[in-house]
Amino acid sequence: MKKLTAILIFTLLVLPFVKTLPQETKSSSGTLAQVYTDLAQAYSVQGGEMSKEEEERLLKNLSPETKAKLEEVKKLNKNKYYQLLRETSYSFGWSSLFSPALSSTGKAYTVYEEAAKERNEQMKKQKELEIDVELYALKYKNADNASQQKIKTDLQAALNQLFDIRESQKQDEVKQLQKRLQDLQESLQARKQNKSEIVQRRIQELLGDSKYLRWE
Repeated sequence: MKKLTAILIFTLLVLPFVKTLPQETKSSSGTLAQVYTDLAQAYSVQGGEMSKEEEERLLKNLSPETKAKLEEVKKLNKNKYYQLLRETSYSFGWSSLFSPALSSTGKAYTVYEEAAKERNEQMKKQKELEIDVELYALKYKNADNASQQKIKTDLQAALNQLFDIRESQKQDEVKQLQKRLQDLQESLQARKQNKSEIVQRRIQELLGDSKYLRWE
């Protein structure tokens, strides 16, 4: 159920923006449609095993630092490694689609460029912290008593950073919802004030009279 919920949430949040981007846009993971499909797969497959070919393909998208962390996870828990590799690779592949699209389409997306860059960096930082958290948890379970306190301190620091990022995202969501509500309220007020005109236009459309209002 949680996996299905994650896919639905991702779809609702991302799909509206996807429709505004060129569908032929490409990244290291492939076309926009392919990355979207892969992301959904990542959250549905979770910790299932993968072929060597899939593993090598996904690792191509990651930095040496991220690969090193995932390698440590692999030694401690292979299923967790497969899950994190899929999620991290596809998330990074997804975020990399925005910059090429913004820089190649000219003025249409210029106003969103800075916000998109910041959002992409935040997405990457969040995923890196999620890897850190999982790695610290695995290390803690396999460490001796002398090392556990240090690992626990590192885990707490990573979780504090992750919490701040998640709260920042929630604040952005609240601002977007407030803006959307304001727009809807203004639209509602304008429609009330122009009720008669709107109704008359609809009558003309239904009765076929609108053709006489065309410019040509």
